[in-house]
Amino acid sequence: MSAFAADPDYLTETRRLMAEAQAALERGDLAGSADGVLHVARRHPAAAGGWVQAAAAGLRAGAAALALKAARRAVLLDPASPSAAALLTAASPDEALASRHRATAFWALTHPGKAEALGALASSYQSLGRSREAERVARDALQADPNMAWVRVNLAVILRESGREKEAETELRRALLAGPDGNLAWRRMAALAETLSKLELADRAARRALVIDAGDHVSSVFLSIVERRRGDLESARQRLQALPEVLEGEAGRDAVEFELGTVLDRLGRYDEAWAHFERGNEIAVQRAPSGTADPRLFVNTLNAYAGAVSDGWPARWVPLPEAEPPAVFMVGFPRSGTTLLDQILDAHPNARVIEEQPVLSSVGAGFAALGEGTLAERLAALNEADADRLRAEYRAKLARWAGEEGNRPRVVIDKMPLNIVYLPLALRLYPNAKVILSLRHPCDCCLSCFMQSIRLNSAMASFTSMEGAAGFYARVMALWQQIEQVLSPDHITVRYEDLVADTEGTARRAVDFLGLDWTDAVLDHTAHAKSRGMIRTPSFRQVSEPIYTRAVGRWARYRNQMAPHLDTLAPYAEHFGYGDPRAIPRGDDESQG
Repeated sequence: MSAFAADPDYLTETRRLMAEAQAALERGDLAGSADGVLHVARRHPAAAGGWVQAAAAGLRAGAAALALKAARRAVLLDPASPSAAALLTAASPDEALASRHRATAFWALTHPGKAEALGALASSYQSLGRSREAERVARDALQADPNMAWVRVNLAVILRESGREKEAETELRRALLAGPDGNLAWRRMAALAETLSKLELADRAARRALVIDAGDHVSSVFLSIVERRRGDLESARQRLQALPEVLEGEAGRDAVEFELGTVLDRLGRYDEAWAHFERGNEIAVQRAPSGTADPRLFVNTLNAYAGAVSDGWPARWVPLPEAEPPAVFMVGFPRSGTTLLDQILDAHPNARVIEEQPVLSSVGAGFAALGEGTLAERLAALNEADADRLRAEYRAKLARWAGEEGNRPRVVIDKMPLNIVYLPLALRLYPNAKVILSLRHPCDCCLSCFMQSIRLNSAMASFTSMEGAAGFYARVMALWQQIEQVLSPDHITVRYEDLVADTEGTARRAVDFLGLDWTDAVLDHTAHAKSRGMIRTPSFRQVSEPIYTRAVGRWARYRNQMAPHLDTLAPYAEHFGYGDPRAIPRGDDESQG
């Protein structure tokens, strides 16, 4: 404590200044109040609480610079303070994570071996998306104090996100041994178990979390999902409808709306379901971080690649030496059945499917974003050296997920539905590459995207309205038509409707296209899906169940809501052999096609 702080007269003066600041606030003089609180904070510069109050006063007064400076100082003095972190976020959302990370790193550096500081630093790395550093520091924290349950929970999340689900489950079990009354650990266990289709464990964990905290709405949502997957639709509906209207956190009101819509769809209450899907999308857009719900970036990339295969540009491509394709490309529109086909083909002992990882997509997006001239010009003028560099980049990214060449199955499939956009680059580099196109009725594709709760980014942002989904479908599949006509890729088309109606026959066609011998192992794809651990697509729940046909022709049950968008989708439905959807009446029969 400083000599000034111990001086009674000094403290008396501080109290007088605080009283004046409070009086200014009460009479509406926000600027005067902020200046007064800042004066007090400067009198006690090592006290985080004073800077927290100064930041709050600055925000009230609209004094952005004052608020930001005070919030930075508060975080530096007390990195673990939730109030300081919240104020820094409010004062400067773009800077908050980085500033708090610097302060947390300083705390850990000046307190070596302190478990709490290391745990906070691990969480900070996690927030910044630096998973390797987060895991390393979390393990250091647990070495210092093995009983820090919250650090184990965070480590489990890091492991889960990196595809190491078994290790994540082990850490959660250890966390529960260290702190069996920890609501968060039980909730995380429920979430992990549900995604792994361990429904009994998910049910038990969610119920235990709710015993500890009956107001834990996130665990209520997980429990309702388990009930729905078990067929107890009425219990799921009642549980969801009992939740409060205003919810925040990792599962906000949008998650509730999407899940309630799904349950009502299964109950045959289609108009009600549509209203909940609509509301879920509206809330998701509102909750999305700034810029993530804007589709323009991805659409611009799509348009650039479309331009590269139109107006005769491929005829101007500079010849390149041929290269052996290291992978087969599986593409299509989202929700077209790629995940089901993925599970079937990955069950083949001589095939490995890379499941929606940034391999071709990152190379393609990088090529679109960099360089002088239009993408069409650069793709046409691509020389051997640049092509070799891009091929090397692709092979390096592929190796991360498929293993090194010589230590992987004979056929590797790079599966990402919207890689359809990057096919012009893939076929420029590998003209002989094989392509698997997954198809599904355009109306069912768009409806399924609209019904799905997904993490919004530029590529997915079009799905928050049916108008956006239909327009996006038209752009993507028009590009495919151009690719098919101009580049003539070696491809096979696999229709979702055929896959569920004649799984073996359709799978045999795909296996033969890949040049592999038939094995009945591909027909046991459900067990294979469960053995793979967490499936990283929105379809993970469906492909862990036996094949069903209830999603075929689902759109006809929403015929009235879909009607304004059928003119957009009709040309593609007819082109792909589904007929004109405008001629199909509304139907409630699950077998409606």
